[in-house]
Amino acid sequence: MTMKIENYSGTASTFTWANNPKTFDDALSSNHTITNIPYQRYHIFVSGGGTPPKKIVLTGEFHGTSKNTYYNTLSGHFMETTKLKKLYFDSDKFYLGIGKDIKKTYTGGRTNFLDYVATFETIVGVLFSNSQLTHTDGGAEVTNAGNVNTFIEEIAGAVTSGAADIVLTDTIGNQLKIPSGSLTTGQAVVVSFIKMVDSGDGVYVSEYNYTTVAGSQVKTTQTGTGLGILQLGPSRTTADITVSNLDAGYTIKLRSAYSS
Repeated sequence: MTMKIENYSGTASTFTWANNPKTFDDALSSNHTITNIPYQRYHIFVSGGGTPPKKIVLTGEFHGTSKNTYYNTLSGHFMETTKLKKLYFDSDKFYLGIGKDIKKTYTGGRTNFLDYVATFETIVGVLFSNSQLTHTDGGAEVTNAGNVNTFIEEIAGAVTSGAADIVLTDTIGNQLKIPSGSLTTGQAVVVSFIKMVDSGDGVYVSEYNYTTVAGSQVKTTQTGTGLGILQLGPSRTTADITVSNLDAGYTIKLRSAYSS
């Protein structure tokens, strides 16, 4: 497998490594907290099963007449921190995040080689399948074939009634509502897992449950229960996702997710 990096949305602008990094340092940790009870042999753990952002460290080299071109293209991706990136180590799975830093060094006696060290930070602590799965209302359900909870990447459809809320629910305990005041019968609605959004003056912020109605973003989306970010457990199907007030034919998109 040859590594590559590309944009998560829009034009891919794929960069494929001419030769893979020598090392790929990928550590998994938990973000639970511990309360130490002094002088005792028992203590308190608090955990939601979460993980902090991962820092993946790549070290490698480029060589030959195109070494600077390779490095410049790669560093361009790492400098483009207003766009989410897909970093592939396996051919069919990627990490989602942005580049943190990258540097190059030249070593005496190796004038035809350019060494580099780069760090990539993930926004979620799972690996996503390259294959996006789509369930269309009334059609076959699709399954999270991974071994951890995945996130619903998109729900899209048309408003059945502008007098009612759209309510989206999973079986894990998350519910999302789009109030009727933002809706008109027949309008197209798209709820996306995550987008990088310009908050002004070119400063971009990651937004979960990015919602558009008739092509324009609305900020009235409400969390009903849980954190409102819809998920699907391992080996579970889209039958676990309940959708109200979207016309027949709505779609649910997801990718299988794996521990990393």
